Amino acid sequence: MKKVTTGFQVRTGHSRLLMASLKRYVTLLVISVIGSVATAQEIDHALWQERLLVLIAPSADDPALVRQKQALRDADDAVSERRLRVVEFYSEPDGTDTTQLEPAHQRAIREGLGVVSGDRQLVLIGLDGGIKRRAPLATPLREILQQIDGMPMRRQEIEERRRAGLAVTEP
Repeated sequence: MKKVTTGFQVRTGHSRLLMASLKRYVTLLVISVIGSVATAQEIDHALWQERLLVLIAPSADDPALVRQKQALRDADDAVSERRLRVVEFYSEPDGTDTTQLEPAHQRAIREGLGVVSGDRQLVLIGLDGGIKRRAPLATPLREILQQIDGMPMRRQEIEERRRAGLAVTEP
């Protein structure tokens, strides 16, 4: 049994089943972000191109969401360098989702990510499609960027940039 943080509670479940289930929902989310993807191979390739930061709020005008989006705009260089794509997902089932998914897919993602009405959280999804962090939406962006910088693939990216004589944007 593996513990998985879901929102502000911890659920225990069978890790293999949970990971397969989460991968399916993350794949739906990736498809919604990059557009319709024809094959599983293309989906796998897309997963390795960008990290996703899913911002979950009741609506687009939620104050915590507005503040987090401003922090992301202010740190645009750092966000771009980390290949971090930001996706908004509204926790109110009757809200307008920016994901442009069918209602059944929206429900599946809500279920897979553990989103309940009124949620204000962020979910960091790594290049491998795995959920790396769940945190309150108000979590300082610097913490998220520092976590990304500590990931093995990001450390490799940093090393490659330095060897190439390129600057590395600090969080």
